[in-house]
Amino acid sequence: EINYTFEVENERRQLGLPSRVRFSDHSSDQFTASTTLRGQNSWECVTTRLILQEKIKDKLRPIPISVSVKIAGLESSSRRKESALPDLTPILNSNESETETTKVEFLKEGCGEDNECHSNLKLQYRFCTREGNEDRFTYLPLENGMPVLILKDQKDIALEITVTNNPSDVKKPQKDGEDAYEAKLIATFPDSLTYSAFREMRGYPEKQLTCGANQNGSQAECELGNPFKRNSNVTFYLILSTTKVNVDTTDLDINLKLETTSTQVNLTPITASAKVVLELLLSLTGVAKPSQVYFGGNIIGESAMKSEDDIGNLIEYEFRVTNLGRPLKTFGTASLDIQWPKEISNGKWLLYLMKIDSKGLEKVSCQPENEINSLHVAESHNSRRKREVAEKQITDSQAFSLFSERKYKTLSCSVNARCVDIKCPLKGLDSKASIVLRSRLWNSTFLEEYSKMNYLDILVRASISVPAAAKNVKLTNEVAQVRVTVFPAKPVTLYTGVPWWIIAVAVLAGVLMLALLVFLLWKCGFFRRSRYEDSVPRYHAVRIRKEERHIKDGKSQDLEAKQWFTKWNENESYS
Repeated sequence: EINYTFEVENERRQLGLPSRVRFSDHSSDQFTASTTLRGQNSWECVTTRLILQEKIKDKLRPIPISVSVKIAGLESSSRRKESALPDLTPILNSNESETETTKVEFLKEGCGEDNECHSNLKLQYRFCTREGNEDRFTYLPLENGMPVLILKDQKDIALEITVTNNPSDVKKPQKDGEDAYEAKLIATFPDSLTYSAFREMRGYPEKQLTCGANQNGSQAECELGNPFKRNSNVTFYLILSTTKVNVDTTDLDINLKLETTSTQVNLTPITASAKVVLELLLSLTGVAKPSQVYFGGNIIGESAMKSEDDIGNLIEYEFRVTNLGRPLKTFGTASLDIQWPKEISNGKWLLYLMKIDSKGLEKVSCQPENEINSLHVAESHNSRRKREVAEKQITDSQAFSLFSERKYKTLSCSVNARCVDIKCPLKGLDSKASIVLRSRLWNSTFLEEYSKMNYLDILVRASISVPAAAKNVKLTNEVAQVRVTVFPAKPVTLYTGVPWWIIAVAVLAGVLMLALLVFLLWKCGFFRRSRYEDSVPRYHAVRIRKEERHIKDGKSQDLEAKQWFTKWNENESYS
């Protein structure tokens, strides 16, 4: 009795790889059975059937099949029973191996006569930007041959990859460019990029690309074809998420490696590199509340001011920052720079900064801190403003100064004012934030220096900046300028009297209007008397002669006397 064992792909099983075939009757890659040989020189043929597994990748290497035989019931000589005449047992020929192995080759149509495949895979790449969620891609601009990625608000970028398998020498096509089995591309991404998806745009002669990534998206593997045939080419896009790109990201390096089980010696990895520039889409606007204030009252010395109400009217400057691009929570380097007009040119106080608050940010800490409430006056919670009274007084004052020369002056950092630079970091800015500066107009300075002015304009400028340490950050220089108009509060008695020349002009104008009206009425005959003849109507009569009377049949007709008659008197007059 002979025991025999069929076994396939023993080496793959030792490597932990799945078998490409299985035995149909046993649903495994090995089985053991037995048969009996009755006599010497007898033989028996055993037939079994193998089934090829679905979707196998390795179609290049042959499938090894081994058969081993042993005599059933053969025990070791050490375990035999001692007897005078031991039983004779059959043995195998020691000159022949107990195991025979054969190989089943795959049919390789795209390979040479030697049944070996020499491929010639080539790789090209280009960085692109993706327009929204659509599959439209635009190549990045080049700077000294290096692609430059300008990140604004886009969440994805794309890497265009083209793989070809053409002969290196068209005159000797049999040299290489044959089918590439298990052809695949392995892309390894930096920490700032993660794999999102892929898009296949072109494939010749057919589209057969599939891509997948590991759990954290740091590596993607794209199967190009099995085989990736001779003269084939494919173009596809790896879509990569840029959510992890921050201010420390200056370059992007992606490792690209082609692999195949065909023979190719020049498959060296390629590094796709691009320079990163972060463009901050920040919009800055400013507003002052109120935009018009007034000064007046009495002059108070600096030492006598105990609370902020003693300084002057309240002005709140609010600067709103809107982020239209990427969140700045990972940056922490952008800041709002304010040119604050602290004093006028002779050193007297102009705007006194009481407090700085923020909305939509982490706790703001503006520098220098000693410029905020430097006199340590008590903060007032009374925010009442005399805005309506001031506007009424301003309107009345302007009404009587239309014909006079108006005196005004502009107070800004460039002229008539001394400024300090206030820097507020925009830490934690997501989409919207605002910084509010609570200040007081120094009333005494305006009473001493500008009491004869009709009005003054105070200009406060602010801008957003990024420190020079972040060289890969680009920011459009947004500047916001806020204007506050200051008017002197005129006393009410100033408006009770009217200048004499205004009265004289008004009287003269009235006389001229009256004279013109009389002239027009005279021209129209308004002052002419009417006569009696023009008002009493006149009657006219016609006298008929007797000879002209009508005669019928030779007889004169007696005319009936009329009840009325008309008497004429040539000399009669009614006047």
